[in-house]
Amino acid sequence: MKITSVKTRHANRSIWGHLAEREKTLPLVTPLDIYPQFKETRGSWFWDSGMAVVQIETEEGITGSGWCEDGCSAIPLIIENHLGRLLVGQDAAEIEGLWDRLFRATLPYGRKGVALQALSAIDLALWDLAGKAAGKPVHELLGGPVKPDIPVYASALHPVGAEKVQAEAKAYVEEGYQAMKMRFPYGPGHGIDGMRANEEHVANVRDAVGDDIEIMADAYMGWNFLYAKKMVKRLEPYRLAWLEEAFLPDDLNSYAKLRQETSIPISGGEHEYTRFGFQQIIEKQAMDIIQPDLRRCGGLSEGRRICSLALANGITVIPHAYGPTHIHFALAETAIPMIEYFPLPCWDDLPDAEVEPIFHDEPQPQNGRVTASVKPGLGVTVNERIFAG
Repeated sequence: MKITSVKTRHANRSIWGHLAEREKTLPLVTPLDIYPQFKETRGSWFWDSGMAVVQIETEEGITGSGWCEDGCSAIPLIIENHLGRLLVGQDAAEIEGLWDRLFRATLPYGRKGVALQALSAIDLALWDLAGKAAGKPVHELLGGPVKPDIPVYASALHPVGAEKVQAEAKAYVEEGYQAMKMRFPYGPGHGIDGMRANEEHVANVRDAVGDDIEIMADAYMGWNFLYAKKMVKRLEPYRLAWLEEAFLPDDLNSYAKLRQETSIPISGGEHEYTRFGFQQIIEKQAMDIIQPDLRRCGGLSEGRRICSLALANGITVIPHAYGPTHIHFALAETAIPMIEYFPLPCWDDLPDAEVEPIFHDEPQPQNGRVTASVKPGLGVTVNERIFAG
């Protein structure tokens, strides 16, 4: 299957959909919380949202599609000016070899960040192409399924006030979700009042759903160790299933120390890249749960290697974000007990609430569970309307 062309297109449409615009305006903890001019909303420092779609075509006329974030429009430049020419003329079936060659070729400016996001999108496109060529869904190429479907947890619950949050949490229970994740509003820059508000947010959710539903909370890289040490003591009575991304991604010492301070499981890794990065997390004993994002960490190929590391070290894997790639991945891996899903809150009245879907035929959860498409490849087609405007 000789590769004949590699095309990359940018869409002014966030890969996160309605979630991206909502999170620019609400009070949410951010890694810039310590700076007064940036601490109130993520919109004060966030880039314009966008995504890149990579399409790889072979001489047989088969096309595979992959995608990743592209907030600064860097992905098309990297692929068109560098990675694409290393792919044309190569055998698309050599996924392992192509991954390694592209990774090594980007080392002078890569290893992490946008170079790995570009490589991730290419890798996803190659797996989609391989499935189409074989006439099989990707989870079968990965050796699955090891289970017929996978639980999803509702990931939303922004700090919009007790009444709305509790109504939203109850709605998720009625829809069949057995777990849900909330976002913390504040970090160290808001002092003790912020701590109280964080605890109140968690208390509101726990009160709404009772004791039998798992709840989790995300600090989005916005805390420091002393702040987190105080916060976990406040949060332990609410029995969180995990505390996510308390610190900057590279501050593994703080993650490791916090694990020794609390009974709450510690998670992270959505902003980590490659097996080498996750190996450092494991060696530091920094996290109980790792959360690789296949659109960042190196695609399905590297995701499999990360899962193998986790299995060998008794660590749970719960991938960050939702999408067809993550569903296929989860169905083929024993280390993954659930995946994330971003439902539309019952209170949401933002103008983009009916945002154009990225994919046609993307599987949607039913009663808190989802299964992958059985169509060849990743089982979806990219919605061309996302490229309009």
